[in-house]
Amino acid sequence: MSREQAQRILKEAQRVAVATHVSPDADAISSAIGLVQILRRLGKTAEAFCDDDLPARLKALPHAEEIARVAHGAFDLLVSLDASDPGRLGKAFAELQGIPLLNIDHHITNTHFGTINWVDPSAVATSEMVLWLAEDLGVTMDAELASILLAGIVGDTMGLRTANVNARVMHEVTRLMEAGASLPALVDALFNRRPLAALRLFGQALAEVRMEDGVIWTVITREMRAASGLNHANDLSLSSFLIGAEEARIAAVFTERDDGKVEVSMRARPGYDVARVALAFGGGGHPPAAGCLLPGPLEEAIPPILKALKAAARDR
Repeated sequence: MSREQAQRILKEAQRVAVATHVSPDADAISSAIGLVQILRRLGKTAEAFCDDDLPARLKALPHAEEIARVAHGAFDLLVSLDASDPGRLGKAFAELQGIPLLNIDHHITNTHFGTINWVDPSAVATSEMVLWLAEDLGVTMDAELASILLAGIVGDTMGLRTANVNARVMHEVTRLMEAGASLPALVDALFNRRPLAALRLFGQALAEVRMEDGVIWTVITREMRAASGLNHANDLSLSSFLIGAEEARIAAVFTERDDGKVEVSMRARPGYDVARVALAFGGGGHPPAAGCLLPGPLEEAIPPILKALKAAARDR
C-alpha cells in the first residue's frame, strides 16, 4: 500500500478520527495534531484521540488541549499514526467498528494492521510523513502547522542528532523554519525543560543503575514516582541519557505504571538492534530506539527482557 492510496482515502473521507499510541511522545502528538489541522483546512471534520495523558511538555503544542481519550460519534475513516500495532492505540478507537483504517507509520516493526497501510521506515518521523501529505494535498504551510510538524521531527531525531537525519530532512527543517517554526524554541521545550519532580526522579533512578554484559539499565517504581511527586514517568528520556555511558551498548528503563504493567524503554548504539527485542515482547520501534509494555509485576518483567537485551548486545 502506498502514499498515493493514503492521499486518495483522505480526500474521499469527510469525518476522520485520528488516533495515536499510548505513552505518547512528540512525534505521536505532533503527527496527530498536524493531520487533524491539515484535514480541517481541507474542509473536513477531524478529531484527534490518545488513550493516555499527554506529558506536560507536549501540552504546549497548538491544539494539544483538543485531544480526547476515546473516539465517540460517527466517523467514516480511522487513521492510526505512529503506532506499530493496534494494541498500542489502547481504547482510542473503542467505539469505531466497521470503517476503514488507514495505518500511517515509520516503524520498521509495524504489523500492517490497517485496511490501507502506508509504512515508510525511511521517514525519520511519522510527522515527516504528515508533512509529505500536506504537500501532496496542497495545504499551505503556515507558522502554526510548521511548528507542530517540526516538533515531531525534532523529537524523534533527538534534536536532529540521530543517524537517519540526512540532507532531505535538513531541507524540510529549513522549509518549516522559513514558514515560521522556531527550531531553537522547540529544541529548548522538548529537551531542556523538565519539572523539578522529574529531576528528583532522575536522581532516584540513576542511583539504581546497573551494568551487565553491555546493557545499562534501571527501574522506576511507583514508590519512586510517589516520592518525587511525579505522576507520570513515560517522557523522561532516561534511556536516551543512559545510552551515553561509554561502556554501554544497549540501555533500558523499566517503569512500573499505576495499573501494575511495566513499560520498557530501550536504546541502542549504532550497530545494535533493540527493535527485535521489543517486537518479540509485543512492542515495536526502530533498531536504535524501541519499547514494549509487559503485564508485570516488575520482578517478573525484568529477567526475560534483560536476557534478550544481553543477547542483542552480543549480536552485531
